[in-house]
Amino acid sequence: MPSRIQVFEQCCWELRSALSRLGPDEVCCEGLTPRQCRVLRAIGQDAGLNLSGLAEREGLSVSGMSRRVDPLVERGYLDRGRGSAADGRAIRLELTRKGKEALDSVEETIYGGIEELWKAVPAAERGTVVQALEILARAARRIGPRDTRPAIPLRAR
Repeated sequence: MPSRIQVFEQCCWELRSALSRLGPDEVCCEGLTPRQCRVLRAIGQDAGLNLSGLAEREGLSVSGMSRRVDPLVERGYLDRGRGSAADGRAIRLELTRKGKEALDSVEETIYGGIEELWKAVPAAERGTVVQALEILARAARRIGPRDTRPAIPLRAR
């Protein structure tokens, strides 16, 4: 008989697998990767975000984040410019029209899948599921700092 921790691990594994099928896969939405989608969502959520703030938020170095952002700028999803920070060197990032359209597409993909999953949960059990997920999310944040990235809400705007 499996232990409680083995049952918990299996449930987490199955949920991770199901959730990965609901959102952007390895390459989607005009060839964007899930990591690039996350960048668009973060900038969509916080229009004043600069490169160093985004890097910190995502747990990357500024140069690592720059390597992630560069293709998005080159392909017209983001504009990069000088920010209004006191030092004047901050790199401000903004979604372009193409970036906003791609973000909308990504969020529709995610939202549609999540809604389908939500509807599959019996209505009488949905409150319990939300409470359990909130408890699990708090526990996951407590075990950090493996991943210090903040959650990005389903709708970035």
